[in-house]
Amino acid sequence: MYKTSSQLKREAKDSLRGRWKDAVLLNLIPSIIQIIGMFFVALFTIGIIFLMSFFMATDFGSSSKEYSPESSESIRSDIKNEINDNLDSTDFEDLFDNTNVGFTSYGITPIISFVLSFLTIGIAFTFLDVIRKREEQPIEFKDAFRVFNGIDFVPVFLINLLMYIFKTLWSFALVIPAFVKHYSYSQSNFIYKDLAEHSDVRSMGATTFITESRSLMKGHKGRLFWIDLSFIGWYLLGFMTFGIAMLWVNPYMSATKAAFYNDLAKDRFLIPTNGEAQEDDEEWTSF
Repeated sequence: MYKTSSQLKREAKDSLRGRWKDAVLLNLIPSIIQIIGMFFVALFTIGIIFLMSFFMATDFGSSSKEYSPESSESIRSDIKNEINDNLDSTDFEDLFDNTNVGFTSYGITPIISFVLSFLTIGIAFTFLDVIRKREEQPIEFKDAFRVFNGIDFVPVFLINLLMYIFKTLWSFALVIPAFVKHYSYSQSNFIYKDLAEHSDVRSMGATTFITESRSLMKGHKGRLFWIDLSFIGWYLLGFMTFGIAMLWVNPYMSATKAAFYNDLAKDRFLIPTNGEAQEDDEEWTSF
């Protein structure tokens, strides 16, 4: 029998009780990047609302006054003069020089996303250990970088590269299949972690872990989707606090996802099976 989403959340909170400070530090880098993004999105949204309110108030005020062709011509003349002044004062050589900086930033952004994804995986691995070992498992800031080593980096890179390619190809077909595949592949990294503890994963292809994830998630994608859905309120709280609340929401969510995998896989990938298939428990849903 599998645990409900509320039970998994309770397990996540119990595993972090008295250790929230360490959990926040573990998630610090991804959370800061998320806070910056939410801060600018919130400012942009507030700015749009303010401008809409301003123009609506201006239109309402101008509609109550008698229309004057002279005033309209004056406004058009002021706008034209302002545009001409801006064009005359623009140094186009500097403009093209600054454009090169913009192109350079496009090369930096994928690198940041790449590093961030590996940090997230390292954090997820740490929370899985915390779920299983509780207080015996330390939570340290350096654990976020645990995948950046000579053993796990290449396999994890290949697994996530293939997942990205597969999901991209599915997105060309329809949105819904790509959405479903996202949940089908979601446990690939956890499966790699467990198998790597007792097997020589170098002899396994990257597709092995993706295939195992598809098999493991059969009938359980709806459970994980419901867990993601249950965090919408927390994301709204993070948005309203300009991302500050995500310092605590991210560890909570990561620990819950780790608890989900631990409940779903149990010891399936921790104990060598010698090639023998294991029977799955009853399915929660057909999705």
